[in-house]
Amino acid sequence: MVAMQSTNSAVQSARSRNLVVLGLILAMGLAALDSTIVATALPTIVGDLGGFSQFSWVFSLYLLTQTATIPIYGRLADMHGRKVVLTVSILIFMGGSALCGLSTSMTALIIFRALQGIGAGGLMPVATTIVGDLYTLEQRARMQGVFSSVWAIAAVLGPLLGGLLVSVAWPLVFYVNVPVTAIALLLLLTQFHESADRPHQRQRLDVGGSLLLLVWVSSLILGLLQGPTWGFTSPLDLGAFAVAALGLVGFLWQEQRTPQPIFSLSLLRIPIVAIGNLGTLLGGALTIGLTGYIPTFVQGVLRGSPTEAGLVVTAMSIGWPIASTISGRMILRAGARVTAVIGGLAATVGTVSLLSLNASTPIWAIAPRTFLVGVGLGFITTTAIVLIQEVVGWKLRGAATGSNLFARMLGSSVFVGVMGAILNASLVKRVPGGPEAVSRLLQSATQGTSQTLHQTGLRDALSVGLHSVFLLAAVLAVIALLVLIFMPRKVESAES
Repeated sequence: MVAMQSTNSAVQSARSRNLVVLGLILAMGLAALDSTIVATALPTIVGDLGGFSQFSWVFSLYLLTQTATIPIYGRLADMHGRKVVLTVSILIFMGGSALCGLSTSMTALIIFRALQGIGAGGLMPVATTIVGDLYTLEQRARMQGVFSSVWAIAAVLGPLLGGLLVSVAWPLVFYVNVPVTAIALLLLLTQFHESADRPHQRQRLDVGGSLLLLVWVSSLILGLLQGPTWGFTSPLDLGAFAVAALGLVGFLWQEQRTPQPIFSLSLLRIPIVAIGNLGTLLGGALTIGLTGYIPTFVQGVLRGSPTEAGLVVTAMSIGWPIASTISGRMILRAGARVTAVIGGLAATVGTVSLLSLNASTPIWAIAPRTFLVGVGLGFITTTAIVLIQEVVGWKLRGAATGSNLFARMLGSSVFVGVMGAILNASLVKRVPGGPEAVSRLLQSATQGTSQTLHQTGLRDALSVGLHSVFLLAAVLAVIALLVLIFMPRKVESAES
């Protein structure tokens, strides 16, 4: 590895640096905390607000705005400094969270989740960049375990806290973000001091590429989600896919011609980057597939409580950081390919085991399955980011890291649309009243209404639809395993 001390580390005392890291941990932890809390609470929210057909939009629009803004925040941080950009993203996230709690309809919640996603887009990439400014490369490698543990802590607290807050009032799952962001912001403003001689990179922001990226991804998700309603061969849906195709072509053309692209396509010519990003993209799809739909299975099919649904998701989130901590050492001892393939095998076995779930499965029996998937994802994602950062020089390391995070978020935002389309199509086919009938089922479950024969039929239909979602997740896990087999055994460090 190449050891390189950043300019900022020299101007930060040990105490202030530790406080800055604490603030960054809180900021980055918000992403994990928000994800697990909302996933746990969403069936209850749907039961209150209705609109099950819009279920996936609560996730997808948040992920869409977050994904589309990640490269933009990274570019702005280089142009205007890390501190001001992270401050703005925290404030936007805070305001979006508060507005989500005030929502009185599913439409309003979706809109405010989009705003919340715009703020979330800057939390992780800018925080990660600041860590790169404060620590040498060797120190950052050791910090991976620390920041991975953030996901474990948030995963444990999120579902439990989400279940408790939902039992009082579901808006609290959004309001809880406000004090956490306030503490993170206070630490950032008072303790983080950027070097006065920090080199400014006054580059032109690729606005055209950003807009084309948004058009491409949003049109694709719109077509996937509305397919069951419009009909996949309808003019509206075909039009959405056509716009998505044009957006993708335009985006690729724009990124090749602009001097400062938001997404450097040249990085994909590096095999490690291409393989690592594809594996991470598929990992993002598996993550959203489980955190988004396992709680619905537990509550809608097994009639479990929000807390029980959250605990099942927690098992996956605990396995992830444990594997992340182990994978760093395993890469050095066993090699990159072995480490990545072990992760692919674990994710595949865990995901395939979900296909055996049915209405008589004990809730506790789901947790070992999701834990195993979490272990697999921990190996895959950590191995990918460590190797990607190793094979590129210092000047490209930020762009390469951003491309990996973008791939993860793109996988989540696109495949939540695909999975939502599969579930909605199944419900439209099997249930009179379609997805809205499931809204009433979740509402009756929340209110403790006794199960009728009709509700039992709804549960069976929901189980079939979710089984199709889990089948897609299993296929994606197998593809990820096949991709990771091509990971090289050894990786040489790149010079700065």
